[in-house]
Amino acid sequence: MRKIILSVCLLVLSVSPAGAAEYHSLHEVLRHFQVAFVERANPTALYAGALWGLKTAAPKAQISLGANGSVFVKAGKKQVELSAKAMFDFEELEKALTQAADTLLAGGAAKKALWLERNMIRSMVAHCGDPWSIFLPAELYVRLLDDGSREMGSSGLLFEAGPWGLRILDVIEGSPAAKAGLRHGQGIEAVAGRPAANLNELEALALVRGAVGEKIKLRVEGKDFTLKLVPEPKRNISVDLLAGGLARIRLYNFRDGTGRRLASVMRKLGTKVPGGLKGLILDLRGNPGGLVTEATEVVGLFCPAGLVVQVISKKHMQSELEKSPHAGPYQKVPMVILANHRSASVSEIVIMALRDKDRAKLVGTKTLGKGTVQVVMELIDGSAIKLSTGRYYSPKGTPLFTGIEPDVRIPWDGQGKDLQLEASTWSGGEHEAIYGDGAVWLCFLHDGLGWSRTGFAGESGRCRIRGQGLRGGGHHGVGGIKRKAFQAQNGDVPAGQRQAPD
Repeated sequence: MRKIILSVCLLVLSVSPAGAAEYHSLHEVLRHFQVAFVERANPTALYAGALWGLKTAAPKAQISLGANGSVFVKAGKKQVELSAKAMFDFEELEKALTQAADTLLAGGAAKKALWLERNMIRSMVAHCGDPWSIFLPAELYVRLLDDGSREMGSSGLLFEAGPWGLRILDVIEGSPAAKAGLRHGQGIEAVAGRPAANLNELEALALVRGAVGEKIKLRVEGKDFTLKLVPEPKRNISVDLLAGGLARIRLYNFRDGTGRRLASVMRKLGTKVPGGLKGLILDLRGNPGGLVTEATEVVGLFCPAGLVVQVISKKHMQSELEKSPHAGPYQKVPMVILANHRSASVSEIVIMALRDKDRAKLVGTKTLGKGTVQVVMELIDGSAIKLSTGRYYSPKGTPLFTGIEPDVRIPWDGQGKDLQLEASTWSGGEHEAIYGDGAVWLCFLHDGLGWSRTGFAGESGRCRIRGQGLRGGGHHGVGGIKRKAFQAQNGDVPAGQRQAPD
């Protein structure tokens, strides 16, 4: 019924009494940029993007720059000169874009106003200056919605788009994509028959989601793949027990209930680890984020009550503070956080809150730098924009949108031994981690609260960890690390079962 009503409304709204098309979604988007966009919206950039979108939608049209910043749009025998005021004023911008689209329709360069409008909006958002703001057409937006009426299927793929095109950002272990041999960094040429050059990362994600059992075709670096969608995982935590009273907890996202489930895991570890938990490795590698409220709960387990994150939007909009109301029960458990370039958004909130409160050191590589508040805004035609409306700052005021540099930088390509995990493993006393090309000695002293770097010395071509309780084969002492499956209450995941992020 909702779809029928919406269709009738669109039919009524799409044509004015004089027969000229009306562009209500365009009006909505321009208003959102004026009122809610995190930056001061630049009409000139939006104008250029929208005109590019019109040219893409109507290749036969002629769009050229006139004198004093005016723009000429010609289709067949129809032509219009657009005022240069459109580059500086939002009302003039909307007027100019409406005139341009009407000219293309009247001149026969395009047949559907909706097609022109969506191409204008898509290109406008892509040129707005914010890499995280994205447009989603209605037919793809609906594939990302989960109303609970059907079981959603997942391929286990996440994407990123940039000047290089579309490529794989992450592949979830055990997923159809992982079993097919797909891996991070591979270039995508087509998704479900659509050229990857015409897709942003959310559009690509929408195309690889659907009903369980649905088959999705991909073309990756010249090779064709068919992936059969499987049920989306319900759990997002896995636990490994390590030697010396240590545990590694991996969070795959911060979906609803993450804080509660992590609290259950921590309680369980108190009884499962002989002699009690001596140290915790919180693994946030590849974690794309989730709910800020869950980040607050997670940080609250390990810190005193207080500020977790600041949200700052436009000057005329009030800043928001997210606080943990109660002191955490695990404030004295030593911690190390693992992160990489795929750790983003809410993951970065957790990292900086724990770092600002001197609760953990960060090991790995620089995080993504997506410290941005985003809101999905559904438009009247059923499409949507995901717009950045604010920035996240740490408790001490550090911006999160530039990425977080680790305390100890240890690259790892995901192949072979987990160098980052091994460099984070300690068992009391002094330990030395030697890493890399022309490498550095990174010496840490366990002081009961975290780690402090104490010295450097050069040694080339080796990577190992040495110390009490970490003896074993090879340079890394991996023979001394014991991995056990651990099943926590409330449906948490045994070690070895990896779950997909949201």
